[in-house]
This record gives sequence, structure tokens and C-alpha cells, in this order.
Amino acid sequence: MAYTYLAVKMLARADSDNLPNDHDMRSRAMAFDEAAKGFYGNPQTCDLKKFMGCWARARCAYCDYTGEALV
Repeated sequence: MAYTYLAVKMLARADSDNLPNDHDMRSRAMAFDEAAKGFYGNPQTCDLKKFMGCWARARCAYCDYTGEALV
């Protein structure tokens, strides 16, 4: 189960389009989800720089795939 709205949205799209497990959409979604768990966890295991980097890569992957505007 995904932790963030972005990861949920990315994985749902990947599932609906039958994307393979190693597709960029899936890997970026899972990396962002893990970073979010670590960032919001107690104790915190992910710093802000890594969290934001994972978010940016996930968001870019989603926008590149769907054509949705990045901003």
C-alpha cells in the first residue's frame, strides 16, 4: 500500500496501463513512497534533501508519462 497521494496516483496509472514492474513510473513511485515513510517516521530516517529529490523525480516521471503540466 502506498503512503503518498502521488505514489498512489502513479501506481494506479501504471496498473491501468499494464506497465512492467521495472518501469520508471513504478520505481520512482516506490522510491518516493519509501522516502516519505522515512521522512515522516519516528525516528526520521530520510532527510529533507533526499525526500524532495525523490518527490521531484517522481513528479517529473509522472508528468513525462502522462503529459500533465509539471507546475
